[in-house]
Amino acid sequence: MPVRDIFGKFLMDSRRGIIGWMIGVAAVTALYSSFWPSMENTSEAMGAFVEQMPQLAQAMGWGDLSTAEGYLGATVFGLLTPILISIAAIAFGTRAVAGEEEEGALELILTHPVSRYRVVVQRFAALAVFTALLGATIWVVLAALGPALDLGIPLAKLAAAALATALIGFCYGTLALAVGAVTGRRTHAIAGAAVLAVVGYLGNTFALQQEQLEWMRFLSPFYYALDPEPLVNGGDPGYTAVLVAVPLVLAAAATARFARRDVLV
Repeated sequence: MPVRDIFGKFLMDSRRGIIGWMIGVAAVTALYSSFWPSMENTSEAMGAFVEQMPQLAQAMGWGDLSTAEGYLGATVFGLLTPILISIAAIAFGTRAVAGEEEEGALELILTHPVSRYRVVVQRFAALAVFTALLGATIWVVLAALGPALDLGIPLAKLAAAALATALIGFCYGTLALAVGAVTGRRTHAIAGAAVLAVVGYLGNTFALQQEQLEWMRFLSPFYYALDPEPLVNGGDPGYTAVLVAVPLVLAAAATARFARRDVLV
């Protein structure tokens, strides 16, 4: 088996799931962004609502809902698509190693003259492509609907927000891949990544209400993706670097461990 087939074949075998997730992300993005014109017409009422519940608004990441940036930041980018992409990436990352190992497919691959390092690295690359496609889907939908919805957000800032959202999923998807590579167990990969994703989300939101827990934000990918407010300020190189570094470190650790352990048979 040529080395290049590990990457390409995995993507081809996953194409139905990839297309399905892209359709789901596109539908959610289109649905909630289409509510913006109605929200804009009731901006004063929404502003009053937010002012009456400042703690809840802060916890949920609701900013100025009277602007397109604030509305999309609170709905599409603040809650819906990050969670959806994280779920998709965790499922993809789990299948990349642990899923196929439990099914016996990974053992078949390893009977060919292919190193274990290559297997993990190329499955990691496939995960990167998958999450990039989901992020690109968000950008394409908003770029296409922007003029009709009168969003008025520059395409570069939409791209920065879409990239940050995709990187959230990339972090948790790589975590699932890494846990699967270390343990060989699908349930461990899903549970570990899912629990940390929930903790990461809560750590970036409700932990704001407790000063002693605010340190949790700095351990959350949600913080590094959302805190710079990319829809308003564009991309932040430092925060983006953190979101890229985390998956790279996880992938390196997973590769080192997977190379030394016995594969399930």
